[in-house]
Amino acid sequence: MEKIKNRYHLEILAEIKRVAPAKKIPPRVLGTPHPCYSLSNPQKRKLVSVWYKVHRDISVKEFVYLLDSLYRGKSYDEKTLAGILLETGRFHLEIKPKKVGEWLNFLEGWAEIDTTCQSSFSPKELLGRWSKWKSLLEELVKDKNIHKRRASLVLLTKSTRESADPRLAKIAFANIEKLKGEKHVLITKAVSWLLRSLIKYHKKEVAAYLKKNQASLPKIALRETLNKLKTGKKSLRIKR
Repeated sequence: MEKIKNRYHLEILAEIKRVAPAKKIPPRVLGTPHPCYSLSNPQKRKLVSVWYKVHRDISVKEFVYLLDSLYRGKSYDEKTLAGILLETGRFHLEIKPKKVGEWLNFLEGWAEIDTTCQSSFSPKELLGRWSKWKSLLEELVKDKNIHKRRASLVLLTKSTRESADPRLAKIAFANIEKLKGEKHVLITKAVSWLLRSLIKYHKKEVAAYLKKNQASLPKIALRETLNKLKTGKKSLRIKR
């Protein structure tokens, strides 16, 4: 086993072990093959908040090295803490999209992918370096790794929900089109999520896309998106 060399990583891992509950969540529940210390999300966010206060002067280089180390960590908790550090970090504009693509190589399962991709980058950040982000998104959607294909959709959920920029919508629909025939839940649920995110600024386009592709879209994506269009929610509440 490779020894951890990053001192910040060692600090974080020690704290993970200190606050870890006795009862563990089975890794399969989170879709990960990695062992879990089973910290709750509030525990992780508190850990990150305290860590940032102690290390306010960390440099961009040190921060990237820390994430390099955490993403290569053995546990689910190390990998998802890296995602939370990335989401709440001060260095988004200094982190290259290519580096994000590298980190995805060490993630498996919906929870690990989503923690890094769901909320880390704003539309302003993506559009500020659009050619590089577009290139990464186009690479991810055709990757042999299903987790990276999921990332090609999840990375766009925040941006399409917060921006009407047509560049974001165009690549979102393009990536959905490329992946709509896949049957694995990692993809079908992400297709649904992205289509629902598009509704805020592209409601007519989403409705037209559903009508045109109702036979080829995953059933769950069609059902949840239609419900969102009609009711504002992804699922209908059954009256008793």
